[in-house]
Amino acid sequence: MLNVKNVFKTAGIMIFATLFAKILGMYREVLFASLYGTGYIAQAFSTASRIPLLFFDIALGAAISSAFIPVFNEYLEKGQKDEALKYSNTFLNGILIITGIICALGIVFSNQIVNLIGGGLEKEAKTLAAELVIILFPTMIFTAFAYAIAGILQSFGEFNVPAAISLASNGIMVLYLLIFGKKFGIVGIAIAMLIGWSLQVIVQLPSLIKKKYKYRFVLDIKNEGIKKSAKLALPILISSWVQPINSMININLASGLNGGQAVPALDYANKLYIIFVGVLTYAISNMLFPSMSRMAVNEDKTEFKEVVLKTVRAVLVIIMPVMVLFLILRVPLVRLVFERGEFGAESTALTSKALMFYSLGMLGFGVQEILNKAFYSTQDAKTPMYIAMGGIVINILLCFALVKGFNTGLGGLAVSASVASTIIALALLLTINKRYHLTDKKFILLLLKLLVCGAVTGIVTWLLANALNFGTDYIGKFLNLAIPGIVGVIIYLVMTVIFKIEEVTGILSMLKRKHN
Repeated sequence: MLNVKNVFKTAGIMIFATLFAKILGMYREVLFASLYGTGYIAQAFSTASRIPLLFFDIALGAAISSAFIPVFNEYLEKGQKDEALKYSNTFLNGILIITGIICALGIVFSNQIVNLIGGGLEKEAKTLAAELVIILFPTMIFTAFAYAIAGILQSFGEFNVPAAISLASNGIMVLYLLIFGKKFGIVGIAIAMLIGWSLQVIVQLPSLIKKKYKYRFVLDIKNEGIKKSAKLALPILISSWVQPINSMININLASGLNGGQAVPALDYANKLYIIFVGVLTYAISNMLFPSMSRMAVNEDKTEFKEVVLKTVRAVLVIIMPVMVLFLILRVPLVRLVFERGEFGAESTALTSKALMFYSLGMLGFGVQEILNKAFYSTQDAKTPMYIAMGGIVINILLCFALVKGFNTGLGGLAVSASVASTIIALALLLTINKRYHLTDKKFILLLLKLLVCGAVTGIVTWLLANALNFGTDYIGKFLNLAIPGIVGVIIYLVMTVIFKIEEVTGILSMLKRKHN
């Protein structure tokens, strides 16, 4: 059985490290937005910086950790550490070769790729994006290697270092922007980004050495572990294509909206969205994935089912108030975080509109992340794949229907992603419930209670936010966001206690016992 205290302690450290890294990342975006706003340089950089990650997500993405960890942990569970090391070395070397080839092709065909993905951009922005993408394409090599090493460390029980790797990359970017700003232009920023991403690999190496991991250049494609990973990888990749394909469609359609300003606006909104909903779900799913993989090997799935259900419930309880507060306080949030320098009122309006519609999919995003890992831990990647394919089709149809058919602008792009994410989460939940009988009347009752708690929180927050006006200076912006936000959180906590939601009352009881 999992040690609950250790889980809470580890999860707390991971969430703090991830949150701090995300805050640094957001500060990076704030500094960049103040320098370039949503103009053509920002449009070019937003497009160019996302292209390598799109190719990474499509070619490898989630398959790196999700196809690696279950197989690696199966070796460890059987006491076959030498076989595990041989398998992992082949896996690492295979990733290096694949990403190297993709990177080379991306650099050679940079103009064509930018024209395909950002076709609606003005000529000046497209030309600059093509130049920047040549510098930035190698980031996918470092990202892939960082993910793979993180999977090894997590399997050995080290979660804190992998959770903090973004601190290195974001820290370098923040320092560069603070010290040099526009001095070396957008090319200097792109080079700093490349260096920052390489540090995601470097900072993990001491922990890898400490775990006595021995790297060798081995490429045994006949390895049984590699065969298992290959079978898992393709369906996992297709499952993970929801986000990158959504992103590609969004960039393409957004490049023709609002004179191209919709591209960075969607990017800023998405990063605000991920900093909160991603911190919790990624930290918890990454921490529990190796354990779930070991539990899934056992014939008795009782512990596995209990962990999955508790995790889904906890994610719903925590994400609900975040979603409500984002919906209500989107404008003061964007105004506080971004509105300065070249980022003016028009940029705030565009970004907050995108954020509102992205926020509708928060619950779906959280549940989807947890349940995907639950399926992968049982080495079933086909079920999430089929469901994800349906979600991709829904998103594409909605994007073109809303943007091209009903002229809804960037709001249509964001709401399409949210609807697709929610449908995928529901389909995953129904499927895993049919297989393992996870949910019951208590789960349905929890959902109803959370909807009431969220509604009351939203109404009180909305009334208070509309009644307050502390001005437009920095302190005023902060108070306009902080006061209704804090009150909203308090209202939500009070409501959860009134409704006796055990995820909250259990933590409060634990804290009370510790205090006594």
